Amino acid sequence: MGLSPIERSGTAIGRFSRSIRRVSLRVVNFAGVGIDDRIRLSGGDSLSGNTNQRVPGDDDEVEKSDEPLMDLSKVLPLRGQTLGFFGPTSRIRLAMYDFLIYPWTEPVILCSILLYAVLLTTQASRTLTLPNPNASPPPVVGFFHTWEDYIIFFLFIFFRNVPQSSLFEAFARICVSGLLLDPDVPIRAIFTSLSMDNPVDPVTATPIVRPGAVASTHTSTNLSRKGTIFHRLQTFYGNATRPFAVPSTTGDPSSPVGATASASSATLVSPTSRGHKGAGTTATLLEKTASSSSTPAPAYSSQQQETLRLPFQFSIDLARGVTRRNLPYLRHSWTRIDAVSVITFWITFVLAQTGVERGKHHIGLFRALSVLRTARLLAITSGTTTIMRSLKTARPLLASVAYFVLFAVALFSIIGVQSFKGSLRRWCYLEPTLGEPETQLTHQCGGYIDPQNFSVMPYITQDGRSVTPKGYICPLGQVCKEVQNPQNNIESFDTIYFSALQVFVVASANGWSTLMYSVIDSEFFICCFFFIICIVVLNFWLINLFVAVITNTFSAIREVSHKSAFSAAPLKPVVDEQDEAWAVGTEGRRRTARRNPVRELYQHVRWCWVALALASLVLQATRDVNISSTHEQILNIGELVLTIAFDIEIAIRLVAHLPDWRGFFIQGNNYLDLVLAIGSTIIQIPVIHDSPAYPWLTIFQLARFYRVILEIPRMRPLLLSVFGNMSGLANMLLFLILVNYLAALFSVQILRGDMQGNQAMNFGQIFTSFLAVYQVFSSENWTNVLYNSATAEIPLGQSLIVILFIVGWFFFANFIVLQMFIAVINENFDVAEEAKRSQQASHYFQTQEPERARAAWIHKLNPYRWFKPSPKAIVVENLPLNLVLPMQKALVQDYGMPERRPSRSRTVGNRKRVRHVTSKSLNMLQQLFMGDTPSNSVPLATLRHVREHSTHQNPIDEETERYLDLLAALNNEGAATEDANDALDERKAIKADFIRNHPSYDKTFWIFSQKNPARQFCQMLVRPAGGERIFGWPPSPIAHTIFQLVLLVTVVGGIVVESVATPVYRRKYYAEHGRVRGSWFDIAESAFGLTLMVEFIIKVVADGFLFTPNAYVRSIWNILDFFIMVGLFVNVTTGLIFIGGLSRLTRALKALRALKLITLIEKTRSTFESLIISGILRILDAALLAMLYMIPYAVWGLNIFAGLTNTCNDGSVSGLSDCINEYENSVVTNSNGGPAFAFPVPRVWANAAPSTKFSFDSFRASLLILFEIVSLEGWIDVMGVVTSITGRNQQPQTNASQVNAIFFVIYNLLGGVVILTLFVSIIIGNFRTKTGTALLTQPQREWIDLQKLIKRQRPSKRPKTRPTWPFRAWCFDRAVYKHGWWTRMMTVLFTVHIFALMTQTFAPPSFADNLRNDFFLFVTVMYVADIVVRFYGLGWQSFRANGWNVFDVIVATGSLLTTISVRVGASGYVIDQLQKLFLVSIAFKLVQRMNNLNKLFKTSVASLPVIISLLSLWLVLFVFFGILFVETFSLTKWNTMETREQNYSTMGNALVMLAFMTSGESWNQYMHDYTTTYPRCTNSSPNDLDSDCGSTGWAYTLFISWNILSMYIFVNMFTGVVVENFSYVFQTTGGAKAVTREEMRAFKKIWAEFANQKTGFLERAQFVPFFRKLGGIFEVRIYPAEFSVQNILASCTDTTDPDYKWTPGTKSTHGVNLGLLNATLSRIDHEAIRGRRKLFSCLYHEAILTHERGKGISFTDMLLLLAHHKFIVDNEALVLKDLVVRTGTNELVNDLVNLDRVRSLLKSTSDRRQLLELREQARGPTAEQDVPEIVVVEDIPSTPPPLPSRDITSARRHSAGLSWVEPETPAQRDQFDLSDLTPIGGPSTQASRGLRRDRRLSDMSTLSADLGLRYTRDLSVFRDSSSFSADDYDHDALASMQNSSWGALMLEAEEEEQKE
Repeated sequence: MGLSPIERSGTAIGRFSRSIRRVSLRVVNFAGVGIDDRIRLSGGDSLSGNTNQRVPGDDDEVEKSDEPLMDLSKVLPLRGQTLGFFGPTSRIRLAMYDFLIYPWTEPVILCSILLYAVLLTTQASRTLTLPNPNASPPPVVGFFHTWEDYIIFFLFIFFRNVPQSSLFEAFARICVSGLLLDPDVPIRAIFTSLSMDNPVDPVTATPIVRPGAVASTHTSTNLSRKGTIFHRLQTFYGNATRPFAVPSTTGDPSSPVGATASASSATLVSPTSRGHKGAGTTATLLEKTASSSSTPAPAYSSQQQETLRLPFQFSIDLARGVTRRNLPYLRHSWTRIDAVSVITFWITFVLAQTGVERGKHHIGLFRALSVLRTARLLAITSGTTTIMRSLKTARPLLASVAYFVLFAVALFSIIGVQSFKGSLRRWCYLEPTLGEPETQLTHQCGGYIDPQNFSVMPYITQDGRSVTPKGYICPLGQVCKEVQNPQNNIESFDTIYFSALQVFVVASANGWSTLMYSVIDSEFFICCFFFIICIVVLNFWLINLFVAVITNTFSAIREVSHKSAFSAAPLKPVVDEQDEAWAVGTEGRRRTARRNPVRELYQHVRWCWVALALASLVLQATRDVNISSTHEQILNIGELVLTIAFDIEIAIRLVAHLPDWRGFFIQGNNYLDLVLAIGSTIIQIPVIHDSPAYPWLTIFQLARFYRVILEIPRMRPLLLSVFGNMSGLANMLLFLILVNYLAALFSVQILRGDMQGNQAMNFGQIFTSFLAVYQVFSSENWTNVLYNSATAEIPLGQSLIVILFIVGWFFFANFIVLQMFIAVINENFDVAEEAKRSQQASHYFQTQEPERARAAWIHKLNPYRWFKPSPKAIVVENLPLNLVLPMQKALVQDYGMPERRPSRSRTVGNRKRVRHVTSKSLNMLQQLFMGDTPSNSVPLATLRHVREHSTHQNPIDEETERYLDLLAALNNEGAATEDANDALDERKAIKADFIRNHPSYDKTFWIFSQKNPARQFCQMLVRPAGGERIFGWPPSPIAHTIFQLVLLVTVVGGIVVESVATPVYRRKYYAEHGRVRGSWFDIAESAFGLTLMVEFIIKVVADGFLFTPNAYVRSIWNILDFFIMVGLFVNVTTGLIFIGGLSRLTRALKALRALKLITLIEKTRSTFESLIISGILRILDAALLAMLYMIPYAVWGLNIFAGLTNTCNDGSVSGLSDCINEYENSVVTNSNGGPAFAFPVPRVWANAAPSTKFSFDSFRASLLILFEIVSLEGWIDVMGVVTSITGRNQQPQTNASQVNAIFFVIYNLLGGVVILTLFVSIIIGNFRTKTGTALLTQPQREWIDLQKLIKRQRPSKRPKTRPTWPFRAWCFDRAVYKHGWWTRMMTVLFTVHIFALMTQTFAPPSFADNLRNDFFLFVTVMYVADIVVRFYGLGWQSFRANGWNVFDVIVATGSLLTTISVRVGASGYVIDQLQKLFLVSIAFKLVQRMNNLNKLFKTSVASLPVIISLLSLWLVLFVFFGILFVETFSLTKWNTMETREQNYSTMGNALVMLAFMTSGESWNQYMHDYTTTYPRCTNSSPNDLDSDCGSTGWAYTLFISWNILSMYIFVNMFTGVVVENFSYVFQTTGGAKAVTREEMRAFKKIWAEFANQKTGFLERAQFVPFFRKLGGIFEVRIYPAEFSVQNILASCTDTTDPDYKWTPGTKSTHGVNLGLLNATLSRIDHEAIRGRRKLFSCLYHEAILTHERGKGISFTDMLLLLAHHKFIVDNEALVLKDLVVRTGTNELVNDLVNLDRVRSLLKSTSDRRQLLELREQARGPTAEQDVPEIVVVEDIPSTPPPLPSRDITSARRHSAGLSWVEPETPAQRDQFDLSDLTPIGGPSTQASRGLRRDRRLSDMSTLSADLGLRYTRDLSVFRDSSSFSADDYDHDALASMQNSSWGALMLEAEEEEQKE
């Protein structure tokens, strides 16, 4: 039964009130529950709610409204004392407590925050700017100037007569929760902890252990000396911070928030036993709480877990535990922000009242900080709250990456200061002439021409120092003078902070080209490499680490929490359903639709309305600026008809859902189409249709185009992928808008009223401020905002604050927030975690099947298929004896196949390798042209057969051999390889039969047979296409390599020739020598073309062109070579016939030579194939989607702005009517700021061109400008034009129509942000698909990254023993101890050295330079001394093994020599530059010494090989497009953007221009410049064949192609490479099993102690002592060090009477306190010890299997082995292929361990019998004595260790029994081997030998080594050695006993024992 209207209204009011409560819980957040899952419940206020609408009338509305909210009385318990005197019984504290827990306190404060934000927005909505450039802001005294100021003031004091203002609220929180100290911590702890003599208590001051961290159970020893200064500082710091430590508890995540209380000593107020004022009771009840499950951990305690946790899991658990204790006021992020806001407001009030805030200097920072309280609005929805929590989770990693990036920025900044200080101060000045004074021009320079002698003179310096000319030379009539830097001295490299600002600008990839060309003009052209390297390293490489952190961390959050990292809703699989699917469902149930004829009819005609949607768009696209009245009428009537048609469609669809009409509203597309239909109908009303708002409302008509997009193949799944997580994308957009709004509020408080009104981004009001900070976010011309605002604040003293704010905002917004959109879209591309394993299994089984041959297109066209076979008869008598005929597999499948023989090509190749020893250079060339040789990955079965005949054989028992066979059978690699080989042989046999049946098929041109010497020679030179030759000769390794080298040299020579003989050079050449044929460049071109022709002929002769087995066209690379050859042939031919070339097209064909590098070099081939070809379809899909998005937007822009963007070039006119005649214009200004050298110019009314020519006057023009600005280039200029529109034919005015900016902000958000990030996401997806990581689960990815970390490690080469000579021993200690005083001193010295480098400035005092050089010399000397100490201590062999030491020698030597030369004054330019290089290189030592920098450095370097491959391919494309641009535009007339260096006249200029256009810099401006056509240029004529005109077609084609290929694809590929190679191990450094640098150093130290120094392997005899000594995360010993015999005895020794032996009734013997001994032994966890013993045994036996006979186990294999047993769970971390092999290994190892246990049990039984006999013998003579006597038997065997190195069946045993030989020393006990088991009766009997079999070594060592090397990624549900329990342990042992030969012996022994 439905609800009544009254009930429904009450329910609605209740839902609204509860929604307000939810919002207040998130925004105000008294409880401080920042991470609790309760707040993640989606409410009606969230954008992430369920998109499916509920059907009205459901009965569960009331039930939903009863959902409980958080009870603050349980979350905010009263604990301890706050402020030292507010105890739990304090009236004030109780009153504040009542205030905070009052139900409506939080909602009221929420309303106050909203009111505060509204008041700030309203106050800033009034424009306040300076009227003219010479005006200055007037002084302002007093705080109250507008009505908003009064309300804000009273809001901070009183609100509705209730003292709950921000100040009162802060006081209330402090009273309840404390200010800084935890209420449980007394204030006296501050004073007692600062004492140096009061060490930190080991119990109460236990450091906080990360969840999952392995807690050491033994006392760790500190290698450093106690009492050092560093140790004292650490102790002081620990004691000082101890009272401020935040106690935490990590309870059950599912437990309620209020389940936590305080520590056992805390005092709580039971919230259930006392009411609040609203409840009408004032009774209080105090309770003491005892330790319980609800009690959190005491202060300074920690909980230890044994599971590996990711950092974000640790953050969540830690935050949950902290918030459950209701943190003190200043210990929570939001309350700290509140405190800052309150304090800064009152500071602002005082400054304003005194007139200091806006006096001569402005102090706007405090007013800006006071608005930070509105930042709580970021938590206004559950979606934005989730995003903030996800960001907080990634914060530690983001901070680490930020530090690393800032370190790199600092290095580049130092180089910038050293190289370019003072460079930007030099300007060309026009000398006084024509009555004008000396005029500064806008061109940097490095010299000028002396008008007297026309010699080049250096620039004029300020201090008269002597310099040399360089850079741009000012022409006659100008001088080059050194004055000030651009932008009021802000843009410079004169100091470290200005240099850092410029480096940051370069890293932003926007505005850097202007800076680069300014430096080039001032210095040298080679300076461009500094900027190019800077942008590649910082922007393309390191900045992408932010993307890697965000995508990896957010992905991990999603996979673990099963919720989106961007919304509170749980993840849902995307269901690929058709829009026309009529089956509807609600709340998880499907409703079966009844049969409806209207529905069936609509399904057949649905496409008609899709066509009408397309027709509507096409109809509106026909509009233009000069539309006629008839055309306008047609458009209006057409839209009216279409609107009626879509209204009819909506009616039909609604009728089609009858009788279940509610089902219509279930589908989201029905809602959308209904809204569009209603909107389109409403705007047809004449009043609306004829209003100015109608063009904006046409979006209702244009939005129907989405239906057309969905009908295009491949677009629907892509759209579902992009917008599948619509809630996450919407939340991210809302979050972006909110943070932009907060940044706008902050900035408007500082800059409002300080800038001129004629500047577009003047921060004069809130909307302008919003646009300005959004411009900074988009990075487009963000330096304009930076420099304009900073320049305006220079006289007001706020420039530093403004610069820091804008740079910080850019860093956060562009490097972090913008990258989060990539993570949003990646969520939709990722495969669901639960589906990855099944897809892996499917992929695995597909790979096991032999590849099927596919018929190529050339095979289908082969005419020999239709010819009758005519095989050549063979005389049997003449057949050679060694003839091998290929046979089809089908003919011999019933017979056993003999072993495959190597092919002829391999045999010949091997024979040649035997005869000829190739040099290292030849091998390098072969790798260059043919790539890496195939790895010798031999199948397991093959290895086993090969090792059968090993000469060094060692017998293995039957069980081991049986499991070896099983392991080989389980490994499908061998079978798969054999199947693949069989399939390959099958295809070869079929091909051979076809050749035999058609002998002429294998003859090239039906002339050259395989026996022809010429063909054989050609075959030796080239590689075949389509696989190896069956009957032909293989390519010769030497001849083929030499031929390829000749081709490479020819191609490089051709590129060099083209780089020299540019069109400009050829024009000068023809002008000097006449237009003659046979010039040197024509001859070179002909030779180059002839070489390619010869290559083509050789390939065709060798293998044929079309219809041959290995035809030329069977290779895609040969086809590319063919097109290159044809193109160059056309170019050479036309160049010889028509002198200078026929046209731009034929000359542009010269560029094809660069593509030859792709086909020649293997690395570029593979990179091009894997990165471009493999993912080109998805990239094209993204490009098509982007274009489809632009089309309706272009029509919308056409409707709105057509004819409104025109302007007059004279800004003083009012409109078109005044834009006539001429006016005076000037391009320079004089010293007074007025125009100089004015000249008349005709007034022109045309489209605006602030940076690029554009208009919205037609669909074509509108689409073109939208395509240009989607790259985020020029959109600010276009927006500035449309926001200045005042009306049709009216002159624009700045910010006259700011509402028009909404069009571009929306377009930029959805186009420039979403579309660009879509490209990045698709490229990242392509990388993951190519590498196979797309289907990897999180544990598998972690295992791969862990392998990368392990394989990068190298064993330490330090000496095995410490030197004995004291001085060398001292040097050895200094070199070995990485945390000793010497190492720390050098680290501090290197740090100070960096700061000394930062002190360099322009023109410093001479004494400062001398002091700095002396310090550099001191640092260098200490650096050399450090090298000498390490060299002498380690020795040469150990010293040179570390690459950092080699780096040290080079840098220290160079730095010492150059610094001495500079100090003594014997230096020059080269010496100075080398000194700068070496001094900066010293800074890299911090990368080696600081762990965080070292981790990120190694993570970055991990992607370096792929980046180099990508750069090599990119360089080829650079050369290709560079030649294209040079040949096409080198003679084109310069326009507005071109300068001396910015043109395409030379190859160098072209490459640099392509480099900066890669980042999108001004590419569209140059494109329009090169569209210059007649009459603005001169066409060619008979007298002058060269034209200086451009070409519209060529310009659009080349510039757009380069923009798409370079900016959209290659730049984003860098992002994909960095993200794909980002090591997740770095993120797991916060987990338990973190392989930290210190842990690895400790492992290397132990390895160096036991490994063989010559071979580097750990020998078998050293396994047990090595395992015993491992500690930390690598610890595998059976008993923890705490329970070792030595430690147990030391802890139980009775020191009161050490000589006391034994006295009846006492508890001590031999000085051991038996009570303590029993207590200590009782603490041993026997279950854990059994598990540790099982782990040790498995590890040892697998090491035995893995090690190489005679050598041992390698460093990497041991690390991988330990990783398998200690760090990962094989079932989760391994992919199926590797898990199959790993499972077999684990089963073998487990059985070996169990059999060892059986034997040990038998041995124990035998030893027990002997012990009983000895006891009986000992008791016999003393049975009659009254006093018992203790008989100590020295030779009683102890319990043997787990038989570390026994071979199971090779043990010497006797049928009568076994005896244990006690080792003489503990070391021998640990190294117990086969000799430790000796038979009682003497040597082995024949029966014992009968149990052995003489066999090969087996492939145990080779197999296990192979397994160790191939531990890549895996997964399955098999059991591994790390997943066991005690029950499994006993059960395995019992099963092994029963199933082995020892079972009978065990049963017999048990029966005899029972009889006794």
